[in-house]
Amino acid sequence: MTNLKQNPNAAHEEVMYDQTEWPGDDIPFSDLHFISNRYHRALKLCLEKDVLEIGVGSSIGKAEMNNLAKSYSGIDLSSKNITRVSEYCSNLELSLFQANAEDMPFEDDSFDTVIALAMVYYLDTKTFLKEVKRVLRPGGKLFFCTSNKEVPGFIKAVGSNRYLNINEWSDELSFAGYSVNFEGAFPRKAYISLGLRANLIKLLKFFFIKILRQSDLWISLRNYTKGSLVKIPKELSDFPECNEKTLEINSIEDSNNIIIYAICTAQE
Repeated sequence: MTNLKQNPNAAHEEVMYDQTEWPGDDIPFSDLHFISNRYHRALKLCLEKDVLEIGVGSSIGKAEMNNLAKSYSGIDLSSKNITRVSEYCSNLELSLFQANAEDMPFEDDSFDTVIALAMVYYLDTKTFLKEVKRVLRPGGKLFFCTSNKEVPGFIKAVGSNRYLNINEWSDELSFAGYSVNFEGAFPRKAYISLGLRANLIKLLKFFFIKILRQSDLWISLRNYTKGSLVKIPKELSDFPECNEKTLEINSIEDSNNIIIYAICTAQE
């Protein structure tokens, strides 16, 4: 089922579509590990649950979530993403909606698990957490991942609103009525140069295509560096195996892990 509503913020919707990584796109090899790791971590919270994914993005991971979950619903600000996911996943029973995560079209207490992967920094934090708690059942889980802004060399995503560190997230989540455990992944000693390169490629792509309107020039530049880029596989099972472990973060002053996972429980 697909429900498309008119989005009053067309420019923001276009940014969301441009930032979505689709099967067949060229990305740095390290990014495959980031994508694989966050989806496999999220899948642990889906078994026999009514699941909502916020920011469905592309078709990656949808089959696995749908197979594990009792039911799967997804929203995205971009109508193009919703339409494209519907086409890619036409064989799956997905309920997809174009909607804003700060004002969702669901009844109270609708879901056991809410998943938000690499997108919370586009939202107003307080409004988002309040709205997620509304649609979560008591004791339900919110799982999100975000980039760690405390890592040296951190670069904001194009169109992003606000990044929080672990201390700030802890305060916001506590105020909104959640308990939370944080996990870190991809220590910067191993991945910092790869992560910076990945962000640089994304920024260059946006600059050449959206600012300069020079798609041909971007394609030439991309082809020049293509030896170090790989295409995103269609299925999550085709991603390279990622054995990166996630470790509980005991200190809120963390500047080592590139990726932060938050496993939040809605309090009654």
